[in-house]
Amino acid sequence: MSDNPSFPVATASVSWFDSSNQLHIRVYSTDGYTVTERCMDGNGWTTGFSMPGSDVSATVWNASDGAHIRVYATFEDTTTEWCFDPGSGWNKGQYTPS
Repeated sequence: MSDNPSFPVATASVSWFDSSNQLHIRVYSTDGYTVTERCMDGNGWTTGFSMPGSDVSATVWNASDGAHIRVYATFEDTTTEWCFDPGSGWNKGQYTPS
């Protein structure tokens, strides 16, 4: 864990271009306890979703309906998948460790 929880201890990022060629960036940082999403969609940085987590990884793919984001947050020895799909917002995914 971090000695000072206000400093990020892990970061993951994803980016994509939409159908209008607009760049979108997501940065997921954890202070050792909470993962926080920061979003850049062309109008400055905003804070998005947050979830429990001491470690984080992320991936994104662009499909005909838009960007699909997966964030994997580990907290207390358990990894949880968080899914963002166009039209549905954030939902807990079905990922299970082996």
